[in-house]
Amino acid sequence: KLCARHPNIKVVIDHLGKPRTLLGADTIENTNTTLDEAELAVWREGMKSMANNDNVYVKISMLGYAIPGWVRTPEKIQLMKGLVKETVGMFGPNRCMVATNFWKNAALSDADGLSDIGPEPLHLIELLYGFLKDDHSEEDLDRMFCRTAAEFYGISL
Repeated sequence: KLCARHPNIKVVIDHLGKPRTLLGADTIENTNTTLDEAELAVWREGMKSMANNDNVYVKISMLGYAIPGWVRTPEKIQLMKGLVKETVGMFGPNRCMVATNFWKNAALSDADGLSDIGPEPLHLIELLYGFLKDDHSEEDLDRMFCRTAAEFYGISL
């Protein structure tokens, strides 16, 4: 409601809206490949509500917060692909920004301590590009990987 009352103020949601540990902890014992539907429903409701406001943007970053260790298996990578595509579907390329969030190392930058693994920045960008390239034009990809952030933050290119 706050964002709707102030449509001239831009707001950015970080880290894919932070759905938390949708598959549970990143442990060897955890072989779960079914997303936590209750947590996912809460995330979807909040993200759809925020997406209704044209002044709200989202960063596609720190993906390991949602699925710690998501780069360990092809199954987890596919689940992440679905979350990324769903987010872009809600907000559109004009309000999505790809970000590496790389501040210390791959694991901490990706999962904030929830996993001991994460993609290096170049690998992350390659994965995200692979997730999005088949469904979006070069112009849309340019927006998500560069121009949306530049416009949001007032950076001249």
